[in-house]
Amino acid sequence: EYTTLFYVPKKAPFDMYHADYKPGVKLFVKRVFITDDDKELLPTYLRFVRGIIDSEDLPLNVSREILQQNKILNNIRNASVNKLLGEFKRLSENEKEIYSSFIAEFNRPLKEGLYSDYEHKDEIAELVRFKTTHEGENEWTSFAEYVGRMKSDQKHIYYITGEDEKTCRNSPHLESYKKRGIEVLIMAEDIDDIVIPTLGKYKDFELKAVNRLGSEDELATEEEKEKQKTKEEEMKPLLEKVKEALGDAVKDVCFSKRLSDSPSCIVVDEKDPSLQMERMMRAMGRNDYQVPKPILEINAEHEILKAINDSSDKEFISDASHVLLGQALLAEKKELDEPMDFVKRLNRLLMMNLKA
Repeated sequence: EYTTLFYVPKKAPFDMYHADYKPGVKLFVKRVFITDDDKELLPTYLRFVRGIIDSEDLPLNVSREILQQNKILNNIRNASVNKLLGEFKRLSENEKEIYSSFIAEFNRPLKEGLYSDYEHKDEIAELVRFKTTHEGENEWTSFAEYVGRMKSDQKHIYYITGEDEKTCRNSPHLESYKKRGIEVLIMAEDIDDIVIPTLGKYKDFELKAVNRLGSEDELATEEEKEKQKTKEEEMKPLLEKVKEALGDAVKDVCFSKRLSDSPSCIVVDEKDPSLQMERMMRAMGRNDYQVPKPILEINAEHEILKAINDSSDKEFISDASHVLLGQALLAEKKELDEPMDFVKRLNRLLMMNLKA
């Protein structure tokens, strides 16, 4: 027998992301205060919840060690989590304006639950929200709403990760998806790169990052694939030129199926950690952490690439290839290893154009 009383503050607690955060739930036994410093009363991802748990069945002299292994408290904890998630779901369905305010403050800790609470993963997946490339871009959307808007022949839920929302929205990776009218979820929080791959899928739909190699393969029709294959054979010398110019600065160079306006973009292999993961590790002081070298995708239809293909000037080919790589990295807000080299190459290209 127990009583719980919970509420969610309008604003996130100031220490919500501190390792030594103050738990918001107090434990009472038969209305006698026991502790307000036990992080076991609710899961970590619900640390923003405030309230009390009052049990009739725990002993008054209960210790912290006993609390951690106590079956009664474990049952209360599970029931409390179910109640809270159930109330959040009710809010999301019936009080959308209030829920939007709630999500603006507590979306991130809920995402932590996707990673840490396997038992309630499906329930939490219904609660988290994302920005989107769909009309009404300032609105939050759920996985369920995305699936409801999917094209009839679409097999995956597409998303893009990045340092911030603006960078994601302006990313060249979205060009082919916009052209085809396919919605992409914007995942601009650093935690997304950890959480979403572990989630893997929502119901029967696999989650696929558009800034990873091969994500666009299933978008093309058979006719488009044949045309692309023929084009790649014709432009093979271009690929060899760019690969030779860049050398070991990249993991690989390949033709892009996703670009329509931009000349180049950076992608990562399916199993490689992302650029966002590198930023997170460096922010944690892991300066020794190294992600694999990027893969450069080039748009063979772009005028810059056509100029490289037509040229036999090795200095021009080298400068143009390195500038394409540099601007693709800058578009992802990645710092260049040698910014002065990039500037010199860019200046040489500008001077060549002015002389012409």
